[in-house]
Amino acid sequence: MLLAPRFHALAVAVAAVTWVHPSFAQDTEATATALFDEGRKLMTQHRYADACPKLAQSQRLAPSGGTLINLAECYEHTGQTASAWAAWKDAAARANAAGKSAAEKNALARAAALEGSLAKLTIAVSPGSDVPGLEVKRDGVPVGRAEFGNAMPVDPGSHLVEASAPKKKAFSSSVTVAPKQADAQVTVALADDAEALAAAPAPAPAPSLATPAATTTPSAPVDQGTPGATQRVVGLVVGGVGVAGLVVGSVFGLEAQSKNSDALKPQNCRTSTLCSPNGLSLTDDAKNAATISTVAFVAGGVAVAAGAVIWLTAPRAAASTGLRAVPVVGLGYGGVAVGGGF
Repeated sequence: MLLAPRFHALAVAVAAVTWVHPSFAQDTEATATALFDEGRKLMTQHRYADACPKLAQSQRLAPSGGTLINLAECYEHTGQTASAWAAWKDAAARANAAGKSAAEKNALARAAALEGSLAKLTIAVSPGSDVPGLEVKRDGVPVGRAEFGNAMPVDPGSHLVEASAPKKKAFSSSVTVAPKQADAQVTVALADDAEALAAAPAPAPAPSLATPAATTTPSAPVDQGTPGATQRVVGLVVGGVGVAGLVVGSVFGLEAQSKNSDALKPQNCRTSTLCSPNGLSLTDDAKNAATISTVAFVAGGVAVAAGAVIWLTAPRAAASTGLRAVPVVGLGYGGVAVGGGF
């Protein structure tokens, strides 16, 4: 019972973090609705090139069958046959799951009507280039190994195929696929990177039988007899979780920055309002990564602060000597420092 007040700060922190989610969900729903309304308005004005990106972003924020149907219609008007076909297929699956047989039948019929006019692109990989670590992308989106050598539906227009692999020079090729063209092909052929091969480290020699086994120095045990030792251990654990949250926040922050940079490339977003499906996907990924980064930073900072409170409120002996661990909390970082005391 005496320890309950000392953990009050942690309980408040957890409640504060969980409160972030309902607000974020409401904001997302409102944004999706506004984008849908704007997309529908642009469609009535026959401004389909401006309407499609807004409808696509609305669908990513708050997926629904109604938005999908409007998006499929919009893609058909802009000649993005592969995107329209995929949207109709997705709408049919959603209708089936909801038990709406009429809507499913209509969506399947619209998808079938497009199949004969789909443009297709085949990405082949030369035998010498199919090596471990090979990564192939089409318009910035990874291409699975199962797709190699198969004609896959794509929207008519220009497509960028890139490939990379360890100790190979990077490959890049742009191909323009005409409407209804089904025989477009790009063959990935990676040349050896002479500099990378020369800089490769030599294999490590086998260990000698005479080499002594490595010794392990046992870590100092925690003094469980010291007053408040258990509480300080709990404080260290909570603080460590907080530091991990800060690290996660940093990682996803960098990921958000990278995805946003990729989305701004000309092949993804020609203007701030005209983006390809891949550009929209990258924008959505960047926004999701930024959200995760924010939540992780908030949770991490709160946990570090809570760990410090738990540590500092632990009962201590009247006097102590030697080394002691002290939690460190500061703007943008947290951790534990070790210092001497008298």
